[in-house]
Amino acid sequence: QERQVFNDRTRIQNKSDKANITVICQNDGTSLSGDYCHTCGQRADEPRRAVIGLVQDVFVDTLAIDGKLARTIFLLLIRPGRLARRYLDGRRVHYSPPFRLYLFASVFFFLTVFWNANFDKLDPGTPATSKEVLEEIAKDDPEIAELLGGLTDRGAPVENPRVDYGGANNDTQAKESTDAEYTGEDGPSENGSRDIDITKSSWDEVSYSGPAWLEPHLQRMFEAAQRAFEDPRLFIAQAREYLPRVLLLAPAFYALLLFLLYIYRRKFYVYDHFVVALYMHAALYAYLLISILASKIPVAGGVISGLIVVWALLQPFAALKQAYGSGTISALLKGVISTTIYSVGVLIIVLVGVSYSLYQS
Repeated sequence: QERQVFNDRTRIQNKSDKANITVICQNDGTSLSGDYCHTCGQRADEPRRAVIGLVQDVFVDTLAIDGKLARTIFLLLIRPGRLARRYLDGRRVHYSPPFRLYLFASVFFFLTVFWNANFDKLDPGTPATSKEVLEEIAKDDPEIAELLGGLTDRGAPVENPRVDYGGANNDTQAKESTDAEYTGEDGPSENGSRDIDITKSSWDEVSYSGPAWLEPHLQRMFEAAQRAFEDPRLFIAQAREYLPRVLLLAPAFYALLLFLLYIYRRKFYVYDHFVVALYMHAALYAYLLISILASKIPVAGGVISGLIVVWALLQPFAALKQAYGSGTISALLKGVISTTIYSVGVLIIVLVGVSYSLYQS
């Protein structure tokens, strides 16, 4: 009994000593009264933790994968305009910031797109000749195999399937077929010159009459296109690097459209339009990502993917009502205008990204 009383007194004393200990922030020396320093915001936990704490720091602190992100993604998928409105109204502690969410969604989207495209299986090499193509088809088609065997038995070279080597005017027909490859079915062009085949021609054969300062850049694009036809892997690698960067202009372009559409509503600032644009693009990437994954589902994958795309197309109209409080007619009218102009702008941005990727390759 005396030992039990002693242990109880010791336990009470230890608790009292711990309660009287003042915890100091290791960063700036401020006395702490909670889990975080009220001066610098650093967490008041022990820096020497289990190794799993390092993994936790990556996913929680860097990517913000916590209850806040889950709550944000759920509202982003069903009501992206309402999410933007709540964030602008000051209810921010429960939701992830728009730019972080946009980067999070875009990274996973492009990773999925390039993984799904599977460009790594592309092999370099020259394009197959017509004879090689016919021989490949002949493996599964007995009629083509018989025709190909009859032609080769007569000693006639099989170079172009459009040329009839069995007629009397063999040379004439071969020449006409060869000319058709350059001039098309309707004959030569208006100026009497042949069209340039980019895979077989050099820059010297191109009749360029534009500014002199632009010619070296166009020549570089021309030669890069020829290399891309032979081995597209370098071009794909450059597109992976530059296309996501160029598409960062898309939210800024959409925010500019929103600013012009609501320029008469002076209570909305440029910052508000950027928040709406970032959340809308994060939702767009999320919808496309889910659509790609849903298309892999057997049987019903195509239907589910199509429904997701339709839902994504309706969100710009709903977002104008949810984020800006616009009426139904106003939201429809502004949605049509903004969607049309935005589609053209994004197409130009994508073409710029593809052209720059080709130029760099």
